Amino acid sequence: MDKKEKEEFMKQKRAAYKKARTFGLFLFIVVMAFCCILGLMIPVRPKESVLEKRELAKFPQITVSGVLDGSYFSDISTWYSDSYPLRDVWMSGSNAMKKLYGIKTKQIVSNKGTADEIPVVTKNENEETPEAVTEESEQESVQTEVTTALAESTPAKATAPAQIVLPTDDPSYSLPAITGQTLNGVYVEGDTGYGMYFFNQQAATTYIDMVNRTADTFAGTANVYTMLVPNSEAFYLTDEERAQLEPDWRNEKAATDYYVASFNSNVKNIDIYDVLAAHTDEYIYFRTDHHWTGLGAYYAYNAWAQEKGVDAHALEEYEQVTFPGFTGSYYTETQAAAMEANPDTVIAYKPLTCDRMTFTDTDGNTLNWPIINDVSGYRSTQKYSCFAAGDQPFSYIENPNVANGQACILVKESYADAFVPYLTDHYQFIYWFDYREYNGNITEYIRTVTQTEGINTVDIMFLNGLDPISSIESMNRLNSLMQ
Repeated sequence: MDKKEKEEFMKQKRAAYKKARTFGLFLFIVVMAFCCILGLMIPVRPKESVLEKRELAKFPQITVSGVLDGSYFSDISTWYSDSYPLRDVWMSGSNAMKKLYGIKTKQIVSNKGTADEIPVVTKNENEETPEAVTEESEQESVQTEVTTALAESTPAKATAPAQIVLPTDDPSYSLPAITGQTLNGVYVEGDTGYGMYFFNQQAATTYIDMVNRTADTFAGTANVYTMLVPNSEAFYLTDEERAQLEPDWRNEKAATDYYVASFNSNVKNIDIYDVLAAHTDEYIYFRTDHHWTGLGAYYAYNAWAQEKGVDAHALEEYEQVTFPGFTGSYYTETQAAAMEANPDTVIAYKPLTCDRMTFTDTDGNTLNWPIINDVSGYRSTQKYSCFAAGDQPFSYIENPNVANGQACILVKESYADAFVPYLTDHYQFIYWFDYREYNGNITEYIRTVTQTEGINTVDIMFLNGLDPISSIESMNRLNSLMQ
């Protein structure tokens, strides 16, 4: 190649490079412009994430204080990024890329908790408060204002309101996509997730004091029960494994013992820890979700029946329904490929004497619903909502085939959903409140039930997982509803 040909070749090469660079710059500007325009299309912004199973950030309301301290503009930034159009599509693409990194048999995701040490308390050493409470945890909890009166969100009387308001099969209504709660941290081993447990002394004190206060308030008029549900990790991981993975990961058996020892003599604790420990070779917990299965809840129901002095039904007496393809909160949190490839199966057992319930949703609609709902056509992340309509603010069952004058009132979060169906055959009335969604005064409602003609026995049950009651924000809210 002579000098002239070489110069011509280099000239063509520079021209081609310039064209490629210009095209690349043009393409970049087009993509950025498209993303900016897409980001400004408020009507197409999602309100919830199916992938993460949560509500997305809402556009903040402008306030003088928010503008002055800058939080308003920070909240706008959060809203913009959190509710970006096609969010789940982008995240799915990102997760698909991460899967190309190689096989991960073990991983820790969303480790964001710190924990207090669990005190050791002898049963009833102190009827008022736990012995080992710190000065900080003795301070008065910040109360969440009760914003809605009892009559606005629940029936005014203990008896049922009008029958069906909206038919179950109405295509215009579906259960909310979001159930359960965000976990502090998840450890993944193979196709199984384990929720980390971080004990919080202030939250524990608030919960214990609230339960003891309720038991004292209704002493002689109602029985108060507690049921503390551990995570699956309590039975399938050793203390040594927990310590290696996360130093603040606490022992749930020690926490259970602490709570039980701190309840006063008016509280009847239903011990399910040892009951579940005896069945760890069975399908009592989901692998991809933090909840127990219908079978795990059944063994807890047997423990309840023994404490109450009634005969539990044999498992084979129930009609069993199965909903395969369930990927729950652990999968949502981790997007672990092994969980997606090996989903759980939700197995539910229909009550013998009644199959209908009524609930009030977050919009104030009163709906009649199956106690065990057919979720075959639901998203894979929603299968657990087959139990008792999922997490609704207020729900109740009035069983027409049980006339014993007994009522049960549950104060709960999502662990109780799988438990409620078993209670149906033993009570004429069952009322349950999800304290995360309900805004009325639960104590006043309980008082109304105890004074209702025709009801001769009232059982109050606090049924909650150990992890949810370790949130001080949640316990402050619950405490405010039980004043």
